[in-house]
Amino acid sequence: MEPAFYRGDLLFLTNPPNQRYQTGDITVYKVPGAAIPIVHRVLETHDLVISNSTKSKKDPLAKYSPGPNQLLLTKGDNNHADDIELYRGLDFLERRHIVGKVRGFVPYIGYITIAMNDFPQLKYAMLGGLGLLALLQRE
Repeated sequence: MEPAFYRGDLLFLTNPPNQRYQTGDITVYKVPGAAIPIVHRVLETHDLVISNSTKSKKDPLAKYSPGPNQLLLTKGDNNHADDIELYRGLDFLERRHIVGKVRGFVPYIGYITIAMNDFPQLKYAMLGGLGLLALLQRE
């Protein structure tokens, strides 16, 4: 989601169930079958109420759950096109795909976890060092 956020930034998210997403909100979403969540900005929102009688397979709304739904279309700030190709067969994101809305961030702090995942030896060295400190700090 550059230039707003970079790899290694720690994001603070909220996802209250009664709050609607607005155009321009930065969201984190995860579609089924995707390995990692994606951080992109909301481009469009559509509020729909789906009735229980929408059961026909020919009805395009049949794939959404009954009741009130907010459908979202997102786009990365540096991308030229929207994210429909990333949705893996979905036309829009549903609320159940949204992990949260970005409320704040701390730059670079996430590089610690990235380094530990990329270099497992670093993780074991840090754990060993913390264990050694715990043993030496007896009072």
